[in-house]
Amino acid sequence: MRPLSTWVVIGALALIGLLAARDALRSDEAPASSSTSPTSPLDRRAHAPPELTSAPAIPGRRELVGELTTLGARGVLELTDGTCVHFVLRLPSLRWATPEGLPRNDCGFGATRVVNELSGVAAEQADVDTIAVSSEIWSYEFPGFSPAFKPGGTLTFVRDGHLFEWTTACAAGTGTVTFRGLRAIDRCPRRIRGTPRLIQEVVWTAENDFAAIAGPQGAMSLLVKRDGREVSLFQSVGASLSGLEASPGGRYFGARVGGSVLVFDSRRPGNLALPSGAERPNAVAWSPDANFTALASESFVFVYRSGNPRRAVVLPLSAIHLDWR
Repeated sequence: MRPLSTWVVIGALALIGLLAARDALRSDEAPASSSTSPTSPLDRRAHAPPELTSAPAIPGRRELVGELTTLGARGVLELTDGTCVHFVLRLPSLRWATPEGLPRNDCGFGATRVVNELSGVAAEQADVDTIAVSSEIWSYEFPGFSPAFKPGGTLTFVRDGHLFEWTTACAAGTGTVTFRGLRAIDRCPRRIRGTPRLIQEVVWTAENDFAAIAGPQGAMSLLVKRDGREVSLFQSVGASLSGLEASPGGRYFGARVGGSVLVFDSRRPGNLALPSGAERPNAVAWSPDANFTALASESFVFVYRSGNPRRAVVLPLSAIHLDWR
């Protein structure tokens, strides 16, 4: 027969086991969102930063560097690939300034934020029919789309098919909004006379000169106004016309016609010829002096003197968005 002290020890051990089992059951029933629950490996993977992709190899790099050097193309070409990774490529050396790339949130297709350095004010499309304008100390929203700045700092926008500007020439009694950028300026919206009807997009090339996409759906035109004279460069019949871009200096323009980006010269009607092999291009950019053009298609980036696509340097790179600086 066991001594009494032995049975006491056995009973205590059994009680400890029962209490441990009860705590384990309570732990299993605790909600997953409990603050005491450790983060699971799955949660950690879900919130991990996006993986960076190594910059693609450039076959035939030495020969291509020679061709770019002969062409005279210089600067930094920024490319966004199909996985929304952003790379920076130096020309003519074809050296990657970002060997592992940088994640990009909108893949280059988000609403473009336009900034005017003279005023310290920025504007962007907040939603389909609302523009948000802001500075470091101020913000304001108003109805409209296609925000753009004139070179002198005046913000323009489209509303109901008409082009407006936030002018400082406000008549007595007119309601104004104080734009607070580098300095506070009272402005009021005013329709700009002498502009195309049913305007959709605009880019300013000088204080009174611009390019615009205008017209009804299915019959839109690319128009250029310079020195008070309006010229139609292109009319899209049955296909969409959008994504208007201008080169530095405002001589060349790019626009998406249907599913392809076409390039235009303001000095002649019609779209310019594309480099051989540039099928369904999806992005265009110009050097800071506009002397060179970069055009991206599905598998190649073509670099050539603007207006002379026959002598293009063909880079075996894929990009869906381009910038050149």
